[in-house]
Amino acid sequence: MLHRARKPRWAHYLLNEADEPLGTLDGVTGGNITIQGLTRLGGHGTLEIDDRGQTIDWMKHRVQSVYDPGVRGVDPWPVATMLLASPGEQHTEFVTGFSVGLLPKTAVIDEDAFPAAFSLAKGANIIDTVVSVVRSTGEARIAVTPSDATLTNPQSWNAGISKLTIVNELLEAAGYWTLWCDGSGQFRIEPYTAPGDRPVAYEFVEGEASIHSPEWQRDRDMSSVPNRYVVVGQGDDETPPLVGVAENEDPESSYSFQARGRWITRTEEGVEGADQAVFNQLAQRRLRDAMSPVEHVKAKHELVPLNPNDAIWFESDGYAGRLTVQNMTVGFALDSWVEAEWRRTDA
Repeated sequence: MLHRARKPRWAHYLLNEADEPLGTLDGVTGGNITIQGLTRLGGHGTLEIDDRGQTIDWMKHRVQSVYDPGVRGVDPWPVATMLLASPGEQHTEFVTGFSVGLLPKTAVIDEDAFPAAFSLAKGANIIDTVVSVVRSTGEARIAVTPSDATLTNPQSWNAGISKLTIVNELLEAAGYWTLWCDGSGQFRIEPYTAPGDRPVAYEFVEGEASIHSPEWQRDRDMSSVPNRYVVVGQGDDETPPLVGVAENEDPESSYSFQARGRWITRTEEGVEGADQAVFNQLAQRRLRDAMSPVEHVKAKHELVPLNPNDAIWFESDGYAGRLTVQNMTVGFALDSWVEAEWRRTDA
């Protein structure tokens, strides 16, 4: 239905530090949001606001930006819930305004740290620990997929290490995604899913129902792309380290062993993982990430409800492929299109 004619509008709502709504944020005149799949915080943004006497607590309040496409049968959806940061005043002869930076809620976790060393014993439940660390920052809106995965070795982090660093290292050891927030501002703790196993969230296909621009570009980087990745764990005097190996032997791939006739190997040591399955998965993820420069598509499209790392299908001007969402930037102007960057998943 999203290919139908639109009458779009944006609404911005102030929330308190518990994400409870305080009311509509009036006076928004512009700005943009960038949502990213492979960066530490997952995005950023800006907000332009005219001073209309609004009561805004820059230190505590959050803003939720909701998009309504104006299409019958399609409900509005929250695109991002962000922290207000670095408000700058702008004065003219007629009006005073604010230019405000926006940060994802992952910044709350990133900016907090334990004042003493944080240690975990061998056998500690990984996901339970992650939830506990996130909650220790005061954040309570968490959607979590439980797991029985435990640490295979004791772990310790020095005082002052970011809690987001601790959380993401633990999530990786369990075979999970790094911590991220959805558009509603809910933290998501979920098992990693390989690109080929993700359902297609949207199909961008040229034709009468197309919602993407016919102007797009594809970039490929063929230099130093590995076709084998080895991750090595932490053993001891009695137990050898776990080792995960991923190899590209796809005859359809330009970077496989078959295509090149030789191995190009990258190795990472000192990796923490719960079991052999996690090590195998980590090796596959590392190989896929190391191949990420292989093929990117940059396109513009009308806004649809997508999350970072979602799988999409793109078909245009003789090109067709399954890709994953890496970056999305959209402005708050009613005629703004999403500037998207996608990564090919089967190169």
